Order: sequence, then C-alpha cells, then structure tokens
Amino acid sequence: MKFSVLLPTRNRLEYLRYAVETVRQQDYADWEIVISDNDSVDDIAGYVAELADPRIVYLRTPSFVPVTDNWNHALGASSGDYVVMLGDDDGLLPGYFSGLMAAMANFLDPDFVYVSALFFAYPGVMPDAPDGFLRTDQNRFFSGAAPYWLDPDTARGIARGYLDFRMPVASNMQFSLISRRTINAMKAAGPFFQSPYPDFYATPALFLTCDRILIYPKPFVVIGITPKSYGFFHFNNRSGDGVDFLNNNGALAADDLDAIRLPGTSYNDSWLLAMKALEASFSGARGMTPDIRRYRFLQIVYCYKHGYFDRSIAPAALATLKGRMTTAERLTWGIVLPLGFSLLRLVPTGLRATVIARLRRMIGQHPISDEAAIATRFENLLDVYAQINAHGMPSA
Repeated sequence: MKFSVLLPTRNRLEYLRYAVETVRQQDYADWEIVISDNDSVDDIAGYVAELADPRIVYLRTPSFVPVTDNWNHALGASSGDYVVMLGDDDGLLPGYFSGLMAAMANFLDPDFVYVSALFFAYPGVMPDAPDGFLRTDQNRFFSGAAPYWLDPDTARGIARGYLDFRMPVASNMQFSLISRRTINAMKAAGPFFQSPYPDFYATPALFLTCDRILIYPKPFVVIGITPKSYGFFHFNNRSGDGVDFLNNNGALAADDLDAIRLPGTSYNDSWLLAMKALEASFSGARGMTPDIRRYRFLQIVYCYKHGYFDRSIAPAALATLKGRMTTAERLTWGIVLPLGFSLLRLVPTGLRATVIARLRRMIGQHPISDEAAIATRFENLLDVYAQINAHGMPSA
C-alpha cells in the first residue's frame, strides 16, 4: 500500500523541515510527500533538491493562491492509495503508517480512517500557555484505544453537528486518512476541497457520505500551532490577519449571502460558506441544511462579547450589528448578552477563563484539552517526535 502525504506550504521552511522529517523517520517506506509551494520567498525548491529523495515531489504555484486552491493542487499531484493532509507545521507521530496498516489488516478497505491527535503549541503562541503545550484532542464521540467501525447514524450525526454550527469532532484534515476511491467519488460533486475553509467542508462531507469509517482513537498525528500559523491568529483574536494568511479575502467578498450574514468574525463567515458548499454538494439531497439561525447567533455572541467584555469592538460596529439583527434577535439577545458579558468583567481573573471555556463548550465549540499530555517544554516538532518515540504515546 502506498501512502501520499500532502504538504502545502508558504514561507515556513523552518517548520516544513520538521514536518518532512516526521515522515522520513517512519518505519514504513512506501510513501510519497507532495510539497505544493504557494509562491514562497523561501528556497523550498533548494531544500527539496538537497534531500535527493525521489519520493518527495515538489510543485510551485505560479502566484499566491487561496489555501483551498493550493490544497487541491497538492492532491492532484498525488498517487497513493490513501492520502493524509499535513500543514507545514504539523507532523506524523511514530508508527503512523505501520500502525494504520496493521489496523487495516483487521478492518479491511475503509473509506477513510479518523485518528486522534496531539496539539502542540510552540512557546509564545497561546495567550494562556506562554511556555507552549502538548495536549490531546478530546471529543464526546470517540474514546478508548482500539480501532472500530463507526456506526453510520453516529457519522451522520457528526455531519449534522457541523451544519448546526457545532463542532462535534475536530475538523483538521490531519485526523483523516482517506482512500483514493473516496476522493474520486467525492470529486463527482466538484473539487475535493471547497470553500475558504476546505477542512470544514471535507471533514463533514466524509462523515456524511462514507459507509466504512474506521475510528482509531489513538494519537497518530501532531498538529502544530506556531507563530506563523492560522491557529495563532485564531487564538489571538486576529481573524483579519488569518484571512490574509489564507488569501481568502476574495472568497469572502464574492459570496452572495449578504442577506444572511452578520458582522462578526470571518471564522464563522468561512464556516457558513463551507456549509453552503456542503449543502450544494451533498447534504441538501439528504434534507440536511445549514442552521442559519445558529450562525447568526454565533456572530451576535462574538460581537457582544468583544463589545461588552473585552471592549475590542467599537460602539459603531455594535450599532451596525444591531441594525442587521431581526426584531426577534434583538429582543432575545439584545439585553441578556450585554448584561451577561458586562457582569463577566467582574468575575475574578482566575475564574474567568474557566467560565469562558464552559461557555464555549455550551455553544458547541470543539475544545482542546486543558491538561498537558507530557509535562515538559518542547522547542519544536522534532522534540515532540523524539519524546514520543523514546517514551511511548501519552494516554489520550
């Protein structure tokens, strides 16, 4: 069996090197890496040439293209039987290929495999963890350590959660190892990756359309959060910079959903576009449509939180929001949310983070565990790989 590892990248050669090494150090050799260089200034072509490994394919876009175009560019050049997407600051964990090969010997021919992961924040990235962290993914659906087939009703429920603007499991493509058969089948509805958030489209599409879904709730990948990552912008409330980073300004400006959209964060707007694409491709035929009221609720919560809690939104912006809200929305949320977020400012600082985390869970945002998987400081991705290789996987 041949595996394809997709590695789209732009101007992050210092992290790309680590990602590539986590593949090269695996104990299984039949793989390829497809590096799609999105018009970088960094000499990525020179780095690939120095490796002199015919299994590493180098591509370059003719100009800086949106993230989704680059993902499809990498996918189109791949040839493996199963495909995994990595960001250039992510990596595989030891035994990824051999472990999944062993699982598939007992669970034959899955449409895709969904694994668990570790989240690795570099030092200085996360406001609540200045020394960085290594934490396990967590969700309420998958537990244990042994692989098993996912019940189809549960899979459809996960897809429904995304359409309801909740995140029942992590959307990151690193979690999914996808069969070529599944990729080709989904391409009948258009490009495999669609919308400004290609993983928000592809992950629920897989749960919605696939019948043979293998769950292996063991951490097999590590997802990096670096000073040069979209995650950095997201967790530091810099959504505008995140849009620029992904080159998604054109996609967000070109949509025809002005009657639906509300001021707020581009994160929710991009999620909305992903769900509208999912509806057009697959879910509409199954009677599953995006919950627009939930999208609007999330935008309202975002604006009131930043207007009355941390006061990072100007009163004029709140006035614009209120002018776009329906009468029912103003009556339902226009008093409760300003009061609630104003009172939250009075909560002691140590307790405030706990309250906010619980509120995030209540409204359905996928959490990252608060507990360290390994209680030590890591300087880079290869530090993580070496620790796991030497001491074994931390318990999930």
